[in-house]
Amino acid sequence: MRVGVIGPVGRDEFADNIGDALRRMGHQVAQLGPVHPSHHNRNLHNATMLSRMALPSLDERAQRRIARAALEADCEIIINIDLRLMPSTVARLKRDGARVAFWFCDAVSQLGRQLMLLAPYDALFFKEPHLVECLRANLGLPVYYLAEACNPGRHRPVVPAGTEPYLVVPGTMYPFRVRLLDRLIAKGVPVKLYGVGIPRWLGETPARSAHAGRYVTREEKAKVYRSAAGVLNTMHPAEVAGVNGRLFQAAGCGAAVLTEFRPKLPEVFAIGDEVLAFGCFDELVDQATRLLNEPGLSARLGDAAARRAHSDHTYEQRLAVILEKVS
Repeated sequence: MRVGVIGPVGRDEFADNIGDALRRMGHQVAQLGPVHPSHHNRNLHNATMLSRMALPSLDERAQRRIARAALEADCEIIINIDLRLMPSTVARLKRDGARVAFWFCDAVSQLGRQLMLLAPYDALFFKEPHLVECLRANLGLPVYYLAEACNPGRHRPVVPAGTEPYLVVPGTMYPFRVRLLDRLIAKGVPVKLYGVGIPRWLGETPARSAHAGRYVTREEKAKVYRSAAGVLNTMHPAEVAGVNGRLFQAAGCGAAVLTEFRPKLPEVFAIGDEVLAFGCFDELVDQATRLLNEPGLSARLGDAAARRAHSDHTYEQRLAVILEKVS
């Protein structure tokens, strides 16, 4: 099958992993790129975004290249992960003969202008069950719950487990996460942070000195996650009932994951046997202390998590659901 993927492609990006899994499944893949190519000049980028929001016709014209590329690749199915795709572009893709799906894997606070609710998608997939229930009950859309996944070719154990005496904390450093980390550091729990860095506007914070100053992907990510005593997976407050992608990636890498609890968590991993969970700060400190001091715990959890992730939570399994719903 010829499948197009709309979204930014980079090392270990969401669209990159989708394309990689589709190829392993035997499909022909056309990476159609992001809706808005990024500008190196931040001011120019922001000005362009504002003008497109004010004048939707600019967006519609700019997105014709995606429709042309999909038509040239003769895509039968298109999977879009970019929430900025205009409804008119989706309609054009369908007129050209493609079936079109939308897969959104972010917190509900990141829905933007909610353009996906205006577009004629054949199916929409969200990782937040609360949102799925709301849309089904009120809008009658073809909406489905679909959790995120791991890529076993990249998210896999590659080094011994738990050899580094700290917790790894990857991801965007927004106020909730930084304040939680500051409290954890004050309790004497050693952490090492990875990602794009802590914004200057957050001011002085103990977490800043714990940041490695870089973003990790693919094999380096697998090594960093697996070798740590644990990977601390805090979630955005707007993650209501579902879980995030980092949970599955870290588990796939064979990390001992200490994750914030959400109602969907027990359905995807066994708490205590495959991952550890916390619902408040005191539980976080207690479980972190276990990971740092209990011999063999990191390896035992990490090995069990990797087995579960690779058997039940791969991109191939998630994409099979999408292809079945839209075909």
